Amino acid sequence: MAYLFGSYECKADAKGRFMLPAALKKQLEPVVEQGFVLKKSVYHQCLELFPMEEWNTVMKDVGKLNLFVKETNDFIRKFTAGYKFIELDNTGRIQIPRDLMNFSWIKKEVVVTASVSRVEIWDKERYDAVVEDDSVDFATLAAKVIGDKNEVPES
Repeated sequence: MAYLFGSYECKADAKGRFMLPAALKKQLEPVVEQGFVLKKSVYHQCLELFPMEEWNTVMKDVGKLNLFVKETNDFIRKFTAGYKFIELDNTGRIQIPRDLMNFSWIKKEVVVTASVSRVEIWDKERYDAVVEDDSVDFATLAAKVIGDKNEVPES
């Protein structure tokens, strides 16, 4: 699957349903029939939507961990807590289960944003607060995360 891109604003109804943005749905067309895994984010109060193919890749790595180490079991329990299998309905909507709506504080205004090979789903106010957080110096963060990757492109 190709990398996903784009950020979109949506509206959720009282039951936690929202229409997957058309541009994102088009990117996901090759994997829509397989379904998705929706889970709590590890680092933020948002949700992560994994195409099943991507989820299987992640779980393959998790499956290689030593299950006889307590920290591994604790990690797996936390990582998979509350995760759900999700399919788009006939109209292209996603329904967020109530427990995941409560975790992510999603009410009506939603931001759906691509994050490499998965999709993050945020309450709009929380998303804006994280993106606009001035305590994170993006230039320093970029240098730390990818600054030492001085690969020479192949010709």
